[in-house]
Amino acid sequence: MKFEDYKIKNEIKRALNDMGIHTPTDIQEKAIPKILEGEKQHIMAQAKTGTGKTLAFAIPIAEELNPSHRNVQAVILVPTRELCKQVYSVITELVKYRHLKAVEVYGGVSIDRQIRAIRSGAQIIIATPGRLIDLFKRKVISFKNVQFVVLDEADRMLDMGFLPDVDYILFEAMKDIYPRLLLFSATMLEEVKSIAYDYSWTEDLLEINVSRDDLTVAACIQYYYEVTNPKYKYNKFIDILFREKPKSCIIFVNTKRWADNLRKRLIKDKRFTLRVDTLQGDMTQHKRELVMQEFRKGKINCLIATNVAARGLDIPIVSHIFNYDLPVGNVETYVHRIGRTSRMEKAGRAISLVESEEMNMIRRIELFMNKEIRRYYLSQRERTEDRTRYTRSPRPKQSTKSKDLDDEDYPETIADTSIYG
Repeated sequence: MKFEDYKIKNEIKRALNDMGIHTPTDIQEKAIPKILEGEKQHIMAQAKTGTGKTLAFAIPIAEELNPSHRNVQAVILVPTRELCKQVYSVITELVKYRHLKAVEVYGGVSIDRQIRAIRSGAQIIIATPGRLIDLFKRKVISFKNVQFVVLDEADRMLDMGFLPDVDYILFEAMKDIYPRLLLFSATMLEEVKSIAYDYSWTEDLLEINVSRDDLTVAACIQYYYEVTNPKYKYNKFIDILFREKPKSCIIFVNTKRWADNLRKRLIKDKRFTLRVDTLQGDMTQHKRELVMQEFRKGKINCLIATNVAARGLDIPIVSHIFNYDLPVGNVETYVHRIGRTSRMEKAGRAISLVESEEMNMIRRIELFMNKEIRRYYLSQRERTEDRTRYTRSPRPKQSTKSKDLDDEDYPETIADTSIYG
């Protein structure tokens, strides 16, 4: 079934056609009819990364809202500024022929411009929780006409400590409104489910589930390479880069300090033509946006990132994900990292460098995904080539203390042993 066959307004079909989108993805096919059918029904949907979940809630919203009413009718809550801008971009393109206005609202930039945009008339607000609460308390925004409230990447909001803000918005700011809740999450932790259960009292709540087998994109080929001597980890990584020849890659590390060190080292390494930059928590919002624009345009083809880039960034073509550092403790972070490749079922590769004491982490990740991660074996010829490629130089020391972790990284907690044994 194609979008042309859906019972949605022609203006939406025209916009989708302009976007080059003709056939719904799995989550869109399951969620859109259910949202359009049920006037009071709340939705709790589990959707893996890169499956087009934004349109799964955006299309019904575009269909249902009234462009003649110049007040806020839908609120979409997102955990990060990057995701806010991404969702805003998709929705703006989708609703252009419906003449609906969307406004993006997030911290780190001037609030005055956002206030003016809202007061000029907006039907859709895409916002991070803290800035939305700020605007509500300033009486800039009213929720009395809101029909939909969306929680996008609900598990990420939980990880980042936004649960009190979400509770305030749903149960205080909107307590007399009771709009429809559309909750989307890559993983369904009990804390995430409790948001939907508490809001709906389990009545009129429809769950759309994706099995754990499908948490990672099937087109992503996963490998790990065991590093027996951490002192030579950088050189082993260089060997892998030579063999893989990535067209566009993201290298994940656990600390801002090592992101900067690795960037400098790759730039100095004259054997490569990689165009390298970093994305991490100390960067200003303006700098992050510039880096992402250059990465999407191909001016940068190697992005070294902390977990700030693990979710919510829509990058059409990433051939490789490299976990230079495995995520500390949190197995779900691995899933979201590798979700940056194989977007929309395009083939991709994810390769992790694993130190000997981290092998247990690989086993936990496999158990969580119910999927084997293949070991990266070298032929005798490849090993010979590796030995002659470089003069070994030890990896600079990097602290593994939690204080060095990115400010926007996930909480580095050990997974529940009742789940992972």
